[in-house]
Amino acid sequence: MFERIARYNEGTRPRLDVPQLHVKSKRISDGGGDRSLFSRQREFMNQILSPVVGHFGYDGTGSLSSSRSPSKDTLPVPPSSPDKQLDWDREALLELSDSIRASLRQDKTLGPDAQKLSEFLDAAWRHEDRRKRPALDLATIEYARLDKLLAEVLEFAEALKNCTDAGASRGSAVLDAPPLRFRVDVLNCESLGRIWRRRFRDRYFMIDQNRREALMTGGRLTEASFGDPLASGGGGARTKASDPISELEGNLQFEAGDWWLNIACARHDGIVNSSFETPTKGRYGITALPLLTGQEDIVGSNTYRYIREGKATDMHIPLISQVGRQIRVLRGYQLKSLLAPHAGVRYDGLFTIKQYGSKLDSRTGAYRLELVLERVAGQKRPLDELARQVPRPSQLDDWHAFTRLEGDRIKTLHGEAAYLWWVIRLHEDKADRDEWKRAQLFRASFS
Repeated sequence: MFERIARYNEGTRPRLDVPQLHVKSKRISDGGGDRSLFSRQREFMNQILSPVVGHFGYDGTGSLSSSRSPSKDTLPVPPSSPDKQLDWDREALLELSDSIRASLRQDKTLGPDAQKLSEFLDAAWRHEDRRKRPALDLATIEYARLDKLLAEVLEFAEALKNCTDAGASRGSAVLDAPPLRFRVDVLNCESLGRIWRRRFRDRYFMIDQNRREALMTGGRLTEASFGDPLASGGGGARTKASDPISELEGNLQFEAGDWWLNIACARHDGIVNSSFETPTKGRYGITALPLLTGQEDIVGSNTYRYIREGKATDMHIPLISQVGRQIRVLRGYQLKSLLAPHAGVRYDGLFTIKQYGSKLDSRTGAYRLELVLERVAGQKRPLDELARQVPRPSQLDDWHAFTRLEGDRIKTLHGEAAYLWWVIRLHEDKADRDEWKRAQLFRASFS
């Protein structure tokens, strides 16, 4: 019943583009004063709904009860007074969007920021629907990925509905209905999506194209030039090289969890001095080691074995003199490791080289490198947390935009056939890495 009331409430709220008829309500006597019939009905419905959700009234107002009032530091939601110009914190909205989307993908829930999401949706719907000058502009929606947030919440709600319907059709145990607060959030997402599509029209459907252009003009690919992505030796996006950061400067400037689209972007920021998978030399020794390919095993608490096969020049021979010293380690998405990022290149903090070994396989003529690395204790973010949380959903959006740009470049230079071959190769490589990870997790379940 409450969901029908919420839907009726949504349909009866005033719209900006619909002229309102000002009809004087008939007054009826009620004890000591006169009140309109609609006012009495509205107060009655609010009394019914308030024990369930205190901040959703029958008339669509967003009043918060004192028992559920949020703390001031939960989310910088703008004031509800229509006389004040609203000021949304774009960074806070992006953080909220990333948190909700990550929880939906990993845990199939709204996560710890569900209350913040409800407060934002209530405030955004209220001010979009009632103000002559809505507070959220298209630039904020684009930057905070609010369009993708709405889409993923609605997709999650549809999946829940399908699971419930499928269970009911099979006669199995029926899942509990989603709570009223979640259903109100879904209605708010649907309403906001409709309002934004109507207000921005074609510009709303070009948001992803604008994000790709922003990558090149002021984003992660600033000062980048695209070569041939199919060329040997790494012909994708290249950036201007910066002077490598010294050991002390690097420890102060970079934090574990920093992320780049590729090793060329990391080179642009100065954490490495090459766009290839080679150690970076500093004034006092090796400062950074990118682990972009090869294989990595977990051998103990904060201890890892890195294995790489190839030619003699691929064996990172300068690392022999660095045993016992600390270096910065970066991991790439093509590395076969349970700790590798899903996309791009991630900085994982300081590690100590505990052991170096290299040998030649006489049968194949290939060299085999083995490095034992131990993560330095006392760093801010644990490595398992980095593996779960980085890259964030907004960073993955940039990654998909980057691969789209690379694909367009391949189509332009080589045609549709080469593009299709490139897409198939990407899917095969990903399937191979996923199969390796499943095998590792299966073996770990028996240990």
